[in-house]
Amino acid sequence: MVKFTRSERPLVKSIVATLTIKRVPDAEIIDEIEKQTHKKISRQSVTKIRQHIKKDSYKWYQTLRQGHYEYIHEFKERINEIIWLQQKHHEIIQKNLSNPQIQQASLIELHKLNLTLSNYFDVAPDIIGNNSISTSSQDHDKAIPTREKEESIIV
Repeated sequence: MVKFTRSERPLVKSIVATLTIKRVPDAEIIDEIEKQTHKKISRQSVTKIRQHIKKDSYKWYQTLRQGHYEYIHEFKERINEIIWLQQKHHEIIQKNLSNPQIQQASLIELHKLNLTLSNYFDVAPDIIGNNSISTSSQDHDKAIPTREKEESIIV
């Protein structure tokens, strides 16, 4: 079995995950890993890496599912990260008034960030909606999801 360095492991996982999502055959995944790491792995190794990715993803999903507030916190952190990146791009634009190429590149990235942020805000009510805190007893029953509802939520 081929051993990957600590820095190669995330790369190999990323290659397997990305190409698996794209429905790329295992032989091509193996070729891509060899091209980027100069190490050849077996089809069985690709399967083991895929299983490891699924196991890690399931653990992460379970953690977020059991602690819905942790999921909201994670979501908020992504929003804060986008806002911080937007601020940095605004600074780049202001500092490079004499360099339109840098400004243009930064504006393009800023536009992408704006779209992403807009999409996040579009889905935020759905994500946060199950956590509304109400003072009326009628609304209280609606605000607390039942076990059946929790299990049917798709993230």
